[in-house]
Amino acid sequence: MGAMDVFISWSGERSRAAAEALRGWLPKIINAIKPWLSSEDIDKGARWGTDVATRLEAAKAGIICLTPSNLHSDWILFEAGALSKTLKNTFVCPFLIGLEPSDVKPPLAQFQATRAVKEDVLKLLKTLNGALGDSALPETHIDEAFDVWWPKLESLLKKLPLDESSANPHRPDRELLEEILALVRNQRRLVESVPSTTKASPLPFELKRGNLYRQTITQKAEEHGIGVIRVMRVAPEKPGNRKFVTELKSGQVISVEMPFEDTVPSTAARLGSEFENAIKNLDQIK
Repeated sequence: MGAMDVFISWSGERSRAAAEALRGWLPKIINAIKPWLSSEDIDKGARWGTDVATRLEAAKAGIICLTPSNLHSDWILFEAGALSKTLKNTFVCPFLIGLEPSDVKPPLAQFQATRAVKEDVLKLLKTLNGALGDSALPETHIDEAFDVWWPKLESLLKKLPLDESSANPHRPDRELLEEILALVRNQRRLVESVPSTTKASPLPFELKRGNLYRQTITQKAEEHGIGVIRVMRVAPEKPGNRKFVTELKSGQVISVEMPFEDTVPSTAARLGSEFENAIKNLDQIK
């Protein structure tokens, strides 16, 4: 792959300072990384908008420097959107300064964030290195170079100017719960959209011959010299239970309701015991 263009997005003085620190630091670890920063890399007199658009299109990765004051910046959202639409087989990475992943709202929350801490930054470097393909450096080189150069970046990050916003960036519990609820509802809609052929059959229904529950019941019945006509799964009296109704050739019917065990085999084993007890309790076997 050779060199890899990395677009660094920023908004605000604290964010800009972090972006400039990353621009100078990343190539120290991986020389093939070519960071691009609008405040540093646009030639005087050039068409600013055109140059940014060109760089967005050429980038193989994007790092978005987020601070509490620019979480809702229109420019940040524009560049993040442009990167996500342009980049294929790569990633957009929010770089969190004074933030936690839970502080970030959609659409930025859809991207895997990196906190400005040692372990997260090392993971980011290894991801960028992996994106180089055949040109990637050995992981031992990344680890050794990182140990040498991390104190430099850490020092720069500690000296960042104060954020323009004094507002508390942390999202209230209610807002987080509402987002989780929205995600759960979306997941439920996805499940409900699965074709009916892959869903569980509605109750009641007859168990087929290859079904483990039917095989278990049939085997227990045959041990007592009883033939089975059919085995039905029906709605249980208690939610979460499994209820089986077996019609015997003797003309009798055995109903067994029981809770679901940890696994289907363990549930089938318990069903066998319950069914056998029910046979023994029959007044007459024909």
